[in-house]
Order: sequence, then C-alpha cells, then structure tokens
Amino acid sequence: MKKQFIVLFSLLAIAVSASAQKEYKLNKNSGQLNLNISGAIVEGYSGNEIVFSIPKGETEEVDERAKGLRAISGSGFSDNTGLGLDVTEKGGEINVNAVNRDIKGILTIKVPQNIKIVFTNKSNVYQNEIILKNLKSEIEVSTSYNKIKLENNSGPMNIKTLYGSVDAIFTEAIKGPVSIVSVYGYVDVSLPATTKANVELGTSYGKLYAAEGLKIAIDKSEKTDRNGFTSVSGSTNGGGQVTMIRSGQTLNTLTSSASGDGFEYSSSRNAENIRGKINGGGADLILNSRYKNVYLREK
Repeated sequence: MKKQFIVLFSLLAIAVSASAQKEYKLNKNSGQLNLNISGAIVEGYSGNEIVFSIPKGETEEVDERAKGLRAISGSGFSDNTGLGLDVTEKGGEINVNAVNRDIKGILTIKVPQNIKIVFTNKSNVYQNEIILKNLKSEIEVSTSYNKIKLENNSGPMNIKTLYGSVDAIFTEAIKGPVSIVSVYGYVDVSLPATTKANVELGTSYGKLYAAEGLKIAIDKSEKTDRNGFTSVSGSTNGGGQVTMIRSGQTLNTLTSSASGDGFEYSSSRNAENIRGKINGGGADLILNSRYKNVYLREK
C-alpha cells in the first residue's frame, strides 16, 4: 500500500510539474538551431523534438481581448509559439527570435543530440545567463554581456564573450577544437585528469592558473607576433614540464601573439601565454582572457 502511494504521488508530481510549464515542440532532430535571444538553458537529450518551455507565472493574467490574435512588435517578429518566441525554419536551419527582447521566465530548450547550437546576443540591455549542457554536437556562442556556463559538453565549440565570464566543466573526452575566449571576464575550465589535449592558455593583463595534477608538457619554442614582439611559451622545470601554478604564482612569459579569437586588441608586454600538451596531446583547447584570469582545473 505504501509503495502504491509513493508511485501515485510521483505521477501526480510529474503531472503538476508538466502543467506548470508552457511548451512548444518542433519535430526536428538534425540541422542548426540559431538562438538570437537574451539567454536560456539549452540541454541535449535523446529525443527527436526540440522542446521550448517557460514556467507559467503564478499570477499570469489572460488578456481576453487578445484571444485569436498573435503578439507582434517593432522587431518584425510575431509570436507563433505562445512563449513570446518567433520560431521559423529555413532549409536546415531553425531561427529563434524573441518577439520582445526581455522574455518573462527562464527559457529552457531541450534539443536532440545531432543539432548544432549557435547562440548570439549583442544586446547590452537584455542578457540572462546562458547554460549549455549535455550537448554532443557543435556549439558556437557570441555574446557581449552574458555569463556563460558549459556543463558536460564534448565539443567542438567556439565560445566568445566580450564582458561575460565563462565557467566550463568537461566530464568526458573533448571532441574537435575547443576555443573559449573572454575579453573582460575570467575563463574557468575543469577537465578530467585523463584528457588528451593540445592546450593554449593566454592572458594580457591577468594571470594563468593550472591544477598541478594536469602536468602540462610545455612547448618551449619561441614565436614572433605581428607586432614584432617575441614571446616564450612558458617557463619549465628543466624536464619539459610546465611549472605548475599555485596561489600567487604566475608563468614567466614576455608578450602575447595576436589571437584568432575574433576580437581586436593590441599586444601587451605584460601578457602571458603557454602552449603545451596534456597526456601526449589530442584535441585543441584554447583558453584566453584579455583582462582577467584563466583557470584550468582537474575534474
């Protein structure tokens, strides 16, 4: 009897949770999802539909006069989802735009694993946190102010933000190149100790920190950047290993070379850069912050 009560209670909780969500579903399991919105939680799953959902407001008012009409705005987009979103398909791409820039409630998007995610937000007014998790396909993010969290994604990915910080946790092997760049925010990445990667860490005015257990084998070759400055990849301990960074320590380098991160800025004589390999090398991993610190942790 007790077990039956528990099962019944669980089913009731699921039903209540479902009824508290407003949803829009699109039968699509491949292609590219272009998100031109202020923020979202995007989660990969094994289904065959893209599912958009927003929690229903506790005191949400229904405008009786608006029945049979669709919300529109000066943006040129109209709400065809009931969530304040304009979702359209063109070829193999799905374009998602907010009818009004400020979406009420936390937008959650569940996507099949074969869909590529492209997230863009250049607004300096409307920005929410971006959380991307459990995604196995390609990810591209380009924002101005959004904070970005990456959880249990495998790449490849290209993440660029101007003012936002980036926190990333990898729980499995990295696939393809991964580039994470912030100009004015920090970059904080955790990797399993077994990760095989070619790493490039850089900052112009901040510091570089790395977990001692990752044992990055340093590339000691020198290079000259487009401004004529010569930079050393990093300091060594005499055995080809990077000197591990503990609290208060930094790597001894001269100047940074020009980065291919898509942002324009000049070189700094205070810059710090290293290149090396973890566990013999593998996928390319580039972590860069112009003004803040870069942290590389062991998961």
